Amino acid sequence: MRRASHQLTSLSSSNRAFLRHNFLHTSLRNIFGLATFRRTLTRALVASLLSITLPIAATNLAVAAGSDDPKTFLLPAFNGQNGANGVGVIFDDSQAALSYASGLGDTNINSNPDGTQASGAKLYCKNLQDPACSKTTNFSVFAILQPCKSESDLFCIQEVYAKTPNGKVTGKFVENLPAAGPTDFTGDSSLGLPTGGPPSIWQIPGIKNSSGGDSYTLFVSTRGKGQRASATSTPTFQFNEYTVALYATSSKSGSYQLVTADGNGLDAIVGGGCATNSESKCALRESFPTDGTAFGVSIRFPKAPSNWFYGRLSKPSFTLNKSNSGSSVVLDVSGEPVTVPVLFGKSSWGSLSPALQKYYQGGFPSVGKMYGVSDPNQWDVAHLASSKDFDVLKGWIPIVKDTAAALTTQWYFKASNEGSDPRFASRDDQVDGIVTSNATAYVPGPPTFNQQTQSLEYQVGAPHLTPSGATFRGTYDLTIRADAARAIYGFAKNVPVKATVSIVSENGQEIAAQEQVGEKDGWFFLRAENFTFSSPKLRVKLTQSAGGTNSGNNQGSNNQSGGNQNGNNQGNYADTVKCDGTGKCCDASGKCTTGNPVGNNNSGGSKNAAGVKTYVLKCSAKGGKTWVARGVNPKCPKGYKQVSKKLEK
Repeated sequence: MRRASHQLTSLSSSNRAFLRHNFLHTSLRNIFGLATFRRTLTRALVASLLSITLPIAATNLAVAAGSDDPKTFLLPAFNGQNGANGVGVIFDDSQAALSYASGLGDTNINSNPDGTQASGAKLYCKNLQDPACSKTTNFSVFAILQPCKSESDLFCIQEVYAKTPNGKVTGKFVENLPAAGPTDFTGDSSLGLPTGGPPSIWQIPGIKNSSGGDSYTLFVSTRGKGQRASATSTPTFQFNEYTVALYATSSKSGSYQLVTADGNGLDAIVGGGCATNSESKCALRESFPTDGTAFGVSIRFPKAPSNWFYGRLSKPSFTLNKSNSGSSVVLDVSGEPVTVPVLFGKSSWGSLSPALQKYYQGGFPSVGKMYGVSDPNQWDVAHLASSKDFDVLKGWIPIVKDTAAALTTQWYFKASNEGSDPRFASRDDQVDGIVTSNATAYVPGPPTFNQQTQSLEYQVGAPHLTPSGATFRGTYDLTIRADAARAIYGFAKNVPVKATVSIVSENGQEIAAQEQVGEKDGWFFLRAENFTFSSPKLRVKLTQSAGGTNSGNNQGSNNQSGGNQNGNNQGNYADTVKCDGTGKCCDASGKCTTGNPVGNNNSGGSKNAAGVKTYVLKCSAKGGKTWVARGVNPKCPKGYKQVSKKLEK
């Protein structure tokens, strides 16, 4: 029996909308009758971490409860009509790319001053010359990229493929679904504005998914903004979020609503299990093959969209090369899908821990009966948790008996500007690394360097048990440029580097992980697997044999390798920040700051000395770069401005 929208028959078509929090826009919308979407109050999570991989969901509602067969998880109704009131939570980012249609909007009209979505009529532009937008000076952009049609096209999908033991299988573009979106727009590559259209359907001949078919749906999207001084001046655009998500799908006929640019019309996505749909056709999400088949996507950009990537892939491989025309770059990423546990639970308000109650009283993204209801005991609401909400995950783990509600297969990665690091002079034609995992919760960014332990660390979290009660086994993959890793540690350039991977449990116990480590073509490849949850920290330590330098305080030589012209190998990391054990960090010019940098930089792992107050300082710079420092009196590096300063707990 297929997944179908009749599984939620207690809801009307308009009431099944499933709204999602995203990094740039938050809105209050009515759904599920008396439902609202409320913005999560961002909680700073200052922790040392490594990276992780996200798979994409799909399968069959016929899968029995308690089965470990992958499936698409559909959120039950939270409308005050289907049983006892309570607060629920869902950790499932398999639909993270599915919430919006392409749109080039007027920010001043479409959004309130606080960033929430305005309730009035929206204004979207067909292009920059659209008379309706002649007075627009601030643009919001969400573009789903389209297949390339010529060698000169930019911001486009060049290829979709699969890799099997028998070789590479190239995909064929079939159609857009829907054929046209309600707010599609034509971009201008000369200004860095991509064209935004509908998602694309591809056939990969002979690569069967769980439906028995070989159809796959691809989302390659970017979100950003544009500004111009006046209605007659030329706008400039900046993008800080790129998402690439591939879904195994099959075709199903029916009656559906279209997803809109402001995030409405998601009935078919949440209630019906579609990846995308027209008004009469659904690309129904299925499960990926888990037989070792890898999937890949090649995308053409004017320059590298980011230097760091994270997501849900297994055994990832990627290159960034000049296009045939030489005027752009082609990012190629491939890897196997991963199976990710979905956490879902519901509890009465009184049974929640004080920590969870405090969190939920502060506001959170949700669907259900909550809007205008002051007494939380009368709420019937589901929290749409972010994959980086570790504290929330820990609070719910005992409620759900440390057991996943379902397993989903995913193939997904995102560009992360959280990987920006003032220690490295990353270029527009290079990628520094990618981290992936199959955990429910993970940090969206690269691993961080712990100055105290001299190791790269990454936090992950997931239920300990699968739906059947078996132990869930984690995977983690890190691919990092060899010269970047050597710069972090101060290693000599031509001396081999070894790595060990260990798992640090919540009680501090450290055990060796089953690992695979290697270096090839200017890259380090690290893989840890078969570790268990609920919330371990992955720790990777690199060492160098005699002849190299590793003084424990990053006082080694700076690497100056320029790399090849394709940007596919080593880059220039001469501008390295070096830190000593006291928290003093100096760049190559001799300028210094105090406080052990954390986040994207070096992080002190030791506990505060008794009676000494240390602070966590967050700084930012142009281009979305971030720097976090810890110390008694931490300072922002040159070119960075202070965002926040908090007393460390």
